Amino acid sequence: MFKESKMNGELEETEDNIKYISTSGVYNTPFSLIILVQLFVGGLVLYIVNAWFLGHLYFLLTGISIYPFSSQALWYEWFLLPLNIYGNLFLFFIVVSLFSAGIFRLLNYFHPPREGVFFRGSKDWKYMHRRFWTAYFPIWLARALPLPWVDIVCYNLLGARIGKKVVIYEGYIDPLYVEIGDFTMTSLNTFIFSHLIYHDKVLIRKVKIGKYCIVGPQSIISPGTIMENEAILGANSYTWIGQRLKGNLIHVGTPVKKSFPIQTVEQSKEKLSRVRGDKPLP
Repeated sequence: MFKESKMNGELEETEDNIKYISTSGVYNTPFSLIILVQLFVGGLVLYIVNAWFLGHLYFLLTGISIYPFSSQALWYEWFLLPLNIYGNLFLFFIVVSLFSAGIFRLLNYFHPPREGVFFRGSKDWKYMHRRFWTAYFPIWLARALPLPWVDIVCYNLLGARIGKKVVIYEGYIDPLYVEIGDFTMTSLNTFIFSHLIYHDKVLIRKVKIGKYCIVGPQSIISPGTIMENEAILGANSYTWIGQRLKGNLIHVGTPVKKSFPIQTVEQSKEKLSRVRGDKPLP
């Protein structure tokens, strides 16, 4: 299926279509320790901010300033105390996300990402894992927060291109080489992969989902998939690598093999009555 290139451990495809669906994810590597660095940076900023804030409250109680460089405390800071817990959560998320986005861009600078199929141990393989572990913790944090738009902000910071008014429910999206158009919705437990691991190889291809699309629950979008505007991927379906789903159709199958026109309720009733041979339904 593949032949080895002489440079960079890349594999050249000898078939137009790749006839397998494999696993996604990454192996545990020493670079996963980046999570400890993210925790340290986020925790350090929280410590500094809370030391300043609690120092002010201590001054308001006792009249004693803990930090000589601290500015004069103000009475209304007591009203900010109930918001302190929520503020810490979002501050931690913002710091970790911005720090991770910076690391992500440094990784892309030292080795720009590219599409293709690569051997285990190649530079592209290693940097794919490093990007994954850099993005893992901030994406997890974004999913844990109660606001529905913070995960979209996080994905855009990490390289994905997600349009406006997009709804992303619980699931997984690769942060690199994924583009989602405006007004698109992904349902529960959906997976959008721009990479797949097959034995000792990794495949990386861009995924493009158009505008006004719907990705049904329990669905998998494989690398290289293109969903045209207003295309629908049905529940419990998955696409082939490099598959193109035409717009204004419902696509179903494991993998996708059948497509149906999108119908209104009235059209569905008329079709059902024709199949049954009944009188038109009211």
